Amino acid sequence: MYLLAAFLFALNGVMAKPVIELGLSAIRLTEIRNAGSLIVLAVWLLLTRPSAFRLKKTELPFLLAYGVLAFTVVQSLYFVTISFLPVGIGTLLIFLAPVLVAVWLKFFKHKPVSNRIWLALVLVIAGLALIAQVWQGLTLNAAGVASALICAVALAAFWLLGASGQEKRDAVSLTMWGFFFATLTWSVIAPWWSFPWGLLGESLPPLVDGAPGLPVWVLIVWNVLLGTIAPFLLVLGSLRRLGAERAGIVGTSEPLWAALLGALLLGELLTGVQIVGFFVVLAGIAVAEFARRRRGAPA
Repeated sequence: MYLLAAFLFALNGVMAKPVIELGLSAIRLTEIRNAGSLIVLAVWLLLTRPSAFRLKKTELPFLLAYGVLAFTVVQSLYFVTISFLPVGIGTLLIFLAPVLVAVWLKFFKHKPVSNRIWLALVLVIAGLALIAQVWQGLTLNAAGVASALICAVALAAFWLLGASGQEKRDAVSLTMWGFFFATLTWSVIAPWWSFPWGLLGESLPPLVDGAPGLPVWVLIVWNVLLGTIAPFLLVLGSLRRLGAERAGIVGTSEPLWAALLGALLLGELLTGVQIVGFFVVLAGIAVAEFARRRRGAPA
């Protein structure tokens, strides 16, 4: 589930960058992405499970924090990061989040963390560094680096909150309320009456030679359905089955997908070092999975 979600997130990042370069800011893209996702999920729940709209006062602080972190901070800072940094390097910095999750569980929650998890983290980060070829990016944009590191903290918090939030709510209603509070937040920060609606009708340059350039609104619809709703629900399903610690490691496959899609759609050819990095990341994910099975096996 998380491998598929990571693929959809990576594809969404590749497709969103031309929209940002055309003039729709990362903030506005995040705002319309959240609002569209809220409308789709709210209609679905209204037709299938109206009881999901019942909200207890005790849930408000959690859902507010979850919505702001997961659907406001993480999304917007991801777009801000890739607008300042190459997609590979920006995603690498953001995916320091699994390390933060492991550190939090080990030293603040005092939960046992398998030694294999630390090995998996080392392999994954080393592999991502090879894919991003970080030695070529010694003069990185400071705003982009700061954005990526803050996003890593928010992403780690999202994984932890998403895992615990499903103890009381199902994934669809939890996601819908997250989008509700995120949309409310963005509507205050960036009021809708100043939204650049005219950009939605403009055409983008083709992603593949010979293909027609799509209008911006088509990519927005893609962004909502397959770039937001589908991957977020898949992530929550993965968190429920793997836990934040291991799901986060599997999530580091997103830069792997981003590099592959960049090669296919943007003509960014892979080097031998990057191919080695792919296999190192896969080895790290495999180590994390074996650690989960061994830990879950009967005594």
